[in-house]
Amino acid sequence: YAALSDRRAARAEEGPPPLVAVVGPPGVGKSTLIRSLVKFYTNCNLSETTGPITVCTSKTRRVTFLECPNDTAAMLDVAKIADLVLLCVDAKFGFEMETFEFLNMMQTHGFPKVMGVFTHLDQFQTAK
Repeated sequence: YAALSDRRAARAEEGPPPLVAVVGPPGVGKSTLIRSLVKFYTNCNLSETTGPITVCTSKTRRVTFLECPNDTAAMLDVAKIADLVLLCVDAKFGFEMETFEFLNMMQTHGFPKVMGVFTHLDQFQTAK
């Protein structure tokens, strides 16, 4: 057991939580992904995903989720500050132009860790 003052001191030295940015074209499921992650960690439903959302993932760890709007200036800002990027891709459409624009921005601004997330996989029909 650590005293409350010791825990606060350790948390203050820790710094800001890592920023996880969710990026993708409109209609790909960015908000649904953030709502699902918040539901997983907090067991609370989230009605809107406006602004950065900080979630406690364990007793000593926090994570901030941010949905990136489909705007070139916003993508540029997110490429500079994100620690991890979840790049959402609609499986029915494949890679769209916004995806390649964002990848080029990340190349010029440090390239954080990137994970691809394919959505709408349940809408495929089996060919017979």
